[in-house]
Amino acid sequence: MMLDVALGLNAVIWFAALLFPAFGFAKGYYDQRPVLLRAQLILLCLLALLIAVSEGLQFTALPEEAAEVAEVRSYRPWVIGCLAISSALGWGLFLVGRRLAARKG
Repeated sequence: MMLDVALGLNAVIWFAALLFPAFGFAKGYYDQRPVLLRAQLILLCLLALLIAVSEGLQFTALPEEAAEVAEVRSYRPWVIGCLAISSALGWGLFLVGRRLAARKG
């Protein structure tokens, strides 16, 4: 069951990371910086939870689940990199949205 939770968390993080740049642009356009800060904090908390669950799987997984646990652990560098890039793009597009709104209004 913990393995399914880890894979589900992984999918949720990837989905949220794909949406974060567009969300950053929208929040920049409407000048809602605190909302974007909260969204980034949620993403970081999800990442911390995924790391905690994957570390916990090392000790609680059955021996026949070793291949799946190794697969979950192999996703970790990719998720961290994706979240870093997504966060940078989100904040960059936040500034673009803010400048676009200032130019219009």
